[in-house]
Amino acid sequence: MAKKAKNPQPIAGVNYPGFEGLSRLDAVKIRSGHPLTTQIFETDESLMIHLTITGRCYARCKGCVNSAITMGSDRPRNAIVSSQEVEPDRDTAIIRELADRHRDQSITICFYGGEPFLAADKMERTWRILKESEAADRFRFLVYTNGELLSDALNIYPEFMKEMWLYSVSIDGDEEQHNRVRQGTRLSRIKENLRELSTFYKGNVLCWSTLREEQSLLNCFEEFMRLYQEGLVNHFFWHWAENREPFENLHSYVVNYGQDLEKIMDIYVQKISKGILLPIAHVNELILFLLAAKERGHTACGVELAKNYDIVSGKIYPCADLPSCLSIGGLDKDRKLQLSEYDLDSLVEYKSWLGCYQCGVHFYCGGRCPVQVVAGSKERTYQYCQLMRLHVGIIQDRISDILRGLERNGITLQTLYDQSAFLADYTDVVP
Repeated sequence: MAKKAKNPQPIAGVNYPGFEGLSRLDAVKIRSGHPLTTQIFETDESLMIHLTITGRCYARCKGCVNSAITMGSDRPRNAIVSSQEVEPDRDTAIIRELADRHRDQSITICFYGGEPFLAADKMERTWRILKESEAADRFRFLVYTNGELLSDALNIYPEFMKEMWLYSVSIDGDEEQHNRVRQGTRLSRIKENLRELSTFYKGNVLCWSTLREEQSLLNCFEEFMRLYQEGLVNHFFWHWAENREPFENLHSYVVNYGQDLEKIMDIYVQKISKGILLPIAHVNELILFLLAAKERGHTACGVELAKNYDIVSGKIYPCADLPSCLSIGGLDKDRKLQLSEYDLDSLVEYKSWLGCYQCGVHFYCGGRCPVQVVAGSKERTYQYCQLMRLHVGIIQDRISDILRGLERNGITLQTLYDQSAFLADYTDVVP
């Protein structure tokens, strides 16, 4: 039975052609009739362990989640001193204990930061210890990076770099847009590194775009397509930046975002009609949900399920981006893992006052990122709800054309998942 909303807060709504009153919980509803409910597809059930390699970062990205949300600061990220630093022996001991508690699962170790490659030696040492452990065959590794330091690591640690399962690289549009919002980094340098990486690495490279109010989604997509066609990346994902401040002009952003997404989805439909699947992870995941009547049943990161762990400075958190007061455990003086009793349902209590259980897109969204709600602001969260309804609505409007393309070209839901949608689990937000 759906939970009843506790006095959903009123908010000024915005409109978009075909989607009036996006503040209404029922502004967008999933349509009846799911043609592929009989298709069964297997999903990745890997346990995720995020390990913060270092809190250091030299960039000055606008709207950095570490600064604005986790640390509650308006200062540039490079000006904030953080003691978050991996200790390979200590932190691999925690990981091995967690692996022992989940003996039947494969485990994805997600190297996080700051910028992890600022401590590449410690990251490589952590990898090597785990690769030599008794659970080595259950581990795979990914790294979230700005992409500027790849070349140095390639020269020093080629074996480590080649063994990575996924590189998630932050790229926020073309040279002008990226350099403007990710100050302290240069897209030209990142592309040089990706070209060098591509000479010997043939695995997964995700182009991850973070959208701020002054950015163009279409600009990000067009840069992805250039990189994709050059063979430098093979997956794409975008998300709205978590922030404490509301949008300055939500109406203008909704119009721009909607128009950009419509153009992207028109290209998607054209490609799929020819049997070409654009690897946009969260778009393909939503298509799966719409065609197979799938429901997420939890927030995108699944923090309330207590099935994933984040390790920061030897302490365990349900999410690395949450404030430090929310640690749930770590090693005791005898180096034994201790996890406190905790009720993570409290992290998603906001879903009642936000009206999530009555929202027409909750089947897919699952509730906005708890970090945004717990450490951000209610007003910004409500604005994201409106954007999410528009996002789902625009893609749902094209689902019949997408289905025709899939069926005409023999593309199954399993193929859709295996080639792209599987990565949505490793992006944590939708979008």
